[in-house]
Amino acid sequence: MNPLSKLELPPKLEPYRKEIEKTCKPYIHINTVMNSPKLYESKFGGNPYLPLEANHPLDSQGKPMLLMAQINFSEVPVPSYENMPIQGMLQFFICGTDNENTGDVYGLDFDHPTAQKDFRVVFYEDVTTDEKKLTTDFTYLEDIDRDMFPIPQEVGLQFEIRIEPVSPTDYRYNDIELDLFDDEETEEIYWDELTGEYHKIGGYAFFTQSDPRAYDEVLRAYDVLLLQFAMDDEADIMFGDAGVANFFIKEEDLRNRNFRDVLYNWDCC
Repeated sequence: MNPLSKLELPPKLEPYRKEIEKTCKPYIHINTVMNSPKLYESKFGGNPYLPLEANHPLDSQGKPMLLMAQINFSEVPVPSYENMPIQGMLQFFICGTDNENTGDVYGLDFDHPTAQKDFRVVFYEDVTTDEKKLTTDFTYLEDIDRDMFPIPQEVGLQFEIRIEPVSPTDYRYNDIELDLFDDEETEEIYWDELTGEYHKIGGYAFFTQSDPRAYDEVLRAYDVLLLQFAMDDEADIMFGDAGVANFFIKEEDLRNRNFRDVLYNWDCC
């Protein structure tokens, strides 16, 4: 079966299916699950996978950062074109809201969005399920302010491969020149229905405001969406005011498992 046949479109966009499908890319859709994941399983929030010999990531003030997400790739069906790992643990940390420098912006430095001072991306190639080899006492995190942290509770994750067309807020929407629509109303339907606003790995990014790569040629090198973290009513997840967070990486760095140079962005309404 042609995977493009699985793309669902609003009825008014059906006449444009052929051209829309030309923009489609596979991506890994992430569903949140209200359970209690183990330390070595994929999750949003909670305590991290942390081998005994490893150090907990610290922010610019020397305080432990909080786990935003961790992806155990052995649980993930991975499209090979993105050069994603087939195993290993990828983690995303951001500073708590008690960081005097960036707490209210969740660790983002708008002038230097790749500087991992108050956010951190960590990768463990080998993952153990033996909790005797892992840190299990996280009482040192109890003093970290979580009042405004985007994830109020730990949730598990499930993954599936889907396809999606270019999202209208990804800078490539203009590059592709989807000059298809006969009227503004039809294009508005595209903007309203095909936003790409969900948790995912790969594919096209969603922004509530604008893609920072649209006006900075240097940032366009960060061409792989490593993780998108969207609003989730069921899991009570929200970045700012109905916001979304994105992490991007250069394809070569991903292929080489180099996660030191990652573009972090988030925006909200």
